[in-house]
Amino acid sequence: MQPTDMQPTDNEVTGTELSVATAIFVERRTQLALAAAIIIFTTLMVFLTLQPSLIFRNNTPTGGDMGAHVWGPAFLRDHLLNHFRLAGWSMDWYAGLPVYRYYMVVPALFIVVLNLVLPYGIAIKIAAVIGILTLPYCAWLFGRFARFAYPIPEMLAIAATIFLYDESFTIYGGNIASTMAGEFSFSIALSLSILGFALVARGLETGKYLAAGSIVVALSALSHGIVLLFVFGGVALMMLFWIQPKLDGMRDNTAVVFGVKIIGLAILLSAFWVIPFVTSHAYMTDMKYEPRPSGSSDSFWSMYFPLSTLWDAIIMSLALLGLASQVVRRHKIGMWMGAYGVLLAAGVYFARGGLPVIGLLWNPRILPFFYLLRYFLCAIGIYEVLAFAARV
Repeated sequence: MQPTDMQPTDNEVTGTELSVATAIFVERRTQLALAAAIIIFTTLMVFLTLQPSLIFRNNTPTGGDMGAHVWGPAFLRDHLLNHFRLAGWSMDWYAGLPVYRYYMVVPALFIVVLNLVLPYGIAIKIAAVIGILTLPYCAWLFGRFARFAYPIPEMLAIAATIFLYDESFTIYGGNIASTMAGEFSFSIALSLSILGFALVARGLETGKYLAAGSIVVALSALSHGIVLLFVFGGVALMMLFWIQPKLDGMRDNTAVVFGVKIIGLAILLSAFWVIPFVTSHAYMTDMKYEPRPSGSSDSFWSMYFPLSTLWDAIIMSLALLGLASQVVRRHKIGMWMGAYGVLLAAGVYFARGGLPVIGLLWNPRILPFFYLLRYFLCAIGIYEVLAFAARV
């Protein structure tokens, strides 16, 4: 049979498929190039803000609580690791104190590893900034693994950068100001938690990354006791969004089983430090300070909305729009961010007197997680506005 206008030849079909494949390849390359440019730009901007000349100067870091963290890794290096121990006892202060029984050991181990090739002062400062330098990349990876539409992952990286520069809080943890005041273990744990959420989100969908997800979640928990609550609570809540309705007497709980495995393995990996920390909290110094709100000028409103009225209204409106769009699209991770944000806001209120079992918790320390998720949803809201404008 001779080919007609209604019957394309094999060459014509092959040429069309090749054109489509080329267009897809070019589109993906362009998207990856834009992602790389945004991540490099945001990371470089934060890095330059931190003054690299000071980071790579071999002196003793100080400022806020930073000076108090200089002694610990050196003691770990000189007196504990050489006896194959991660915790011990020191007579350096008063009548003695337990070392790395009530404080996180993973960031200190990172400093000791860096100190193998770098001077001690530089090793501490690199560890101090690594969490905030990696947060934009972890946020982008979270967006990619959670299968958000392009360019939402890139916008999440920008949202994480805005969070870092948020100066409405200076000691709660996560942003640049808190990190420079000595909360670098919190920053490391926060970046690891976002990376852990990325791996768990993909794993719940595909069944992959069980070992990697468990290890990253455990490392996040071992890097800061407060982020421990955030990361384990987040994984548990995320797992609930994958519970399937019962159809024809059958229920597919594969994703739920995967989530249980992640939590179980992460608990086992972190139990060597977490269990003694939780069970011995009665012997710790009470560091929850006075719960907020405190005083006639303080309020929950000012805690939840710490910026100017205009900016808070814009950010919150866009965040609600972003959440609504995720509910309409039934995007599980988008809905998870909204639900977790509500739970975190409630936690700030109900944790004023501490937690039932753990006890020690200053309730404003929950706010950074609430702020970060709100910035993420705000970025999604901006995407929805731009997408609508493009369609119109």
